[in-house]
Amino acid sequence: MNEQIAVFYQTVTKQCSNAHSLRTICELVCRNLIQSFSVNHLQLIIKYNNEWKLLLELNSKGIQYYFPPAIIPTTNEHYYKTVHYYNNKTEASIDILPNYRYILIPLKHHSAIIGHLTIAVPLESNLQPKHLTILAALLSAEITTELIKKSTKNHNIGRINAEKALLSSKEQQKSLLSYLQNMHDISFQLWRNNIMEDMLFIAVEEGKKRLNIDRMAIFLFDEQKQMHGTFGTDINGKTVDEFYFKSAIPDQWYAANTLNDKEYIAFQENTPLYHDLKQIGFGWSAYIALWDEDTPIGWIACDNLITGQPLCNYHHQLLKQYGFIISQHILRLRAADKLIKLNHNLEQRVQSRTKALNQANEQLQKLSRIDALTNIANRRVFDETVMTEWCRANRLGLPLSLLILDIDNFKTYNDKLGHAAGDQCLKTIASALSKVERRAGTLFARYGGEEFVLLLPGQDQPAAINNAQRLLNAMHNLALPFPSESKKDKAIMTVSIGVSTIIPSQTITYDEFFKDVDNALYQAKAEGKDCFRVLLPELI
Repeated sequence: MNEQIAVFYQTVTKQCSNAHSLRTICELVCRNLIQSFSVNHLQLIIKYNNEWKLLLELNSKGIQYYFPPAIIPTTNEHYYKTVHYYNNKTEASIDILPNYRYILIPLKHHSAIIGHLTIAVPLESNLQPKHLTILAALLSAEITTELIKKSTKNHNIGRINAEKALLSSKEQQKSLLSYLQNMHDISFQLWRNNIMEDMLFIAVEEGKKRLNIDRMAIFLFDEQKQMHGTFGTDINGKTVDEFYFKSAIPDQWYAANTLNDKEYIAFQENTPLYHDLKQIGFGWSAYIALWDEDTPIGWIACDNLITGQPLCNYHHQLLKQYGFIISQHILRLRAADKLIKLNHNLEQRVQSRTKALNQANEQLQKLSRIDALTNIANRRVFDETVMTEWCRANRLGLPLSLLILDIDNFKTYNDKLGHAAGDQCLKTIASALSKVERRAGTLFARYGGEEFVLLLPGQDQPAAINNAQRLLNAMHNLALPFPSESKKDKAIMTVSIGVSTIIPSQTITYDEFFKDVDNALYQAKAEGKDCFRVLLPELI
């Protein structure tokens, strides 16, 4: 409970330090009593012109402040004691009634009773009179000060003269110029922002600070004439997200004065102030209409709930100008949003067609790089890759190995079994041999006819010889029958391979290197086929 009391007094002290009137202080106290201790109703009775009168009352209708104080009602639901009871009540007390605990605390000034604070709390509440001693002292001091102000004519005249002096033409001009500069600064901030939510937040947050407004909120209308919250201000002055709020446009004075009469601003003093459509106090209230030519698009709502400070005369024109600025930014961002959506739709259509075109191009590119019969890389891919690897090996001083394979006696195979069988033979051999060497960077491709190539970047001559032997072994394991005239022969398809390795330099060209590998292939053919021959180093 002590922590709860401490938080209550911290909040009240902070808020009341900026309050300009007894009314504002009383309303702040009431709202904090409701929030902190679930107070159901409250009466503040003071001695005014030697009579006990009602200054403040909290009931189911909200907070009512009366000045001059009113006669204490004797018929409503909160009537508790007769007026004469207060004459003899000098100490705090608690009365237990069927539904509430009533705490009565006398308010004293120099030991004299100047009023009584009566608070109703739930039966289970632990609130005690001792917890409210500081609050009683605060109210006593503020009430005494207010009564002295109201009763002393000369003091009132002095205060009024002081206020008039502060509002002299020179000071008004200085303040007005300052506010105009502030509005220019806010507008510059808004122009730099291209996101609607961020712009609305800045409009509320900076509008309050730079135009010296307690609370501000922006509401926007939809096509069905519903009003939607954006950003607003809570009862403590903090800018909050109110996008959850949605309501029909209320039938209130400000709606008639702005929307029906097509006015830019509606202003009313000493009027109920609301939050989420619930009354929370009294003060001045202003509604600035936002327009798109003759079409209303929303409101800016302002009030002085927190400090109770009066609105200067030039604020009317400032707020009208501010409404015009906000309207333009809302319309600017809405137009930009429509353009973005249009561009997005166009972009989606372009992307869809581009995707289809890219897919067709990819398919075409794939077809142009894959041998149609064997489904492995074709001559074009080999020619591009070998030149790239030749240059890289030359630059880095790395070995480059190349194997050229030729199917032995393939023409005989074709002549005896037909071209369909020959094609199937090529596909089977290509599929089997392409799996022999799968390390990154290697390339197995069809060079043309029954010739294939295996490019081995970064692999030296022993590695190339090892791959040649593996290719021969793969052909033996494949054991494709070769058509033989002798039934006793079990001949199979074989390949002959030319092998060479080089570290590219300025002394030899790629064409010369390829010719050497081709010569090694012819040597393998001449020496019986089904074998490989390697170009000797001294011949490089």
